[in-house]
Amino acid sequence: MKRNIYDLGDGEFAAAIAATAFAICSLEENADSQYQTKTKRPVSRPAEAAPMRRTSTMNRKTSAEIVTITPAANDKMQKGISRGSRNAENKADAWEKAQIAKIRKRHDELLSALLAWENEKKMMAKQHMERRKNQVELALKRNLQHYKNKLARIDHIAKGARTQAEEKRRYEETTVKEKSNKIRSTRTGPVTCYCF
Repeated sequence: MKRNIYDLGDGEFAAAIAATAFAICSLEENADSQYQTKTKRPVSRPAEAAPMRRTSTMNRKTSAEIVTITPAANDKMQKGISRGSRNAENKADAWEKAQIAKIRKRHDELLSALLAWENEKKMMAKQHMERRKNQVELALKRNLQHYKNKLARIDHIAKGARTQAEEKRRYEETTVKEKSNKIRSTRTGPVTCYCF
C-alpha cells in the first residue's frame, strides 16, 4: 500500500523536506563545480618537440613505443583535440542543461507539494480554531443562560423571603397592638412569667 505524503506526521514530513532540500542543494553545488572544471582550457604543451608514448596501431600485441612529435604535428593534434573538446563541451553543456532542468522541475514539484501541504495544514488549523471558537461561544451562551437563571432564582427566593418577613412583621405588630389594647382596656400590666 502506497503511503501518501500527507499521512506522514509533521516531524517526518519536515525531515523529508529538509533531506530533499539538502540533496537538491548538494546536486546544484556539484553541478556548479563540474561546470567550473569543464570551462578551464587544457594546458598547452610547449612548441618544441616532446617525446610521447603511443601504442602502435598496426600491431596491438607490441608494447608502447616512444614517438617524437614535431611542433607542426603537435599543432595538428591540438587542433584535433580542440575540435573534439568543443564537441565534448557542447555535449557536456547540453547534458548539464538537461540535468539542471530536471533538478529545477523536481524542485518546483517539491515546492508545489510543500505549498499544498502548508495550505492544507493551515486550513485544518483554521477549521479547528473555528470549531473551538464555536464551542467556546456555545459554552459562553450556556454559561450566560445559567447565570441568568441563577439570578432569577435568587431574585425569586429573595422576594419570597421579603414577603415572609413583611408578613411576620405585620403579624407581630398586630399581636403587640392587640396586647396593648387589652392592657389599656383592663388597666393591668403585661404579665411576664419567670418560670424555672
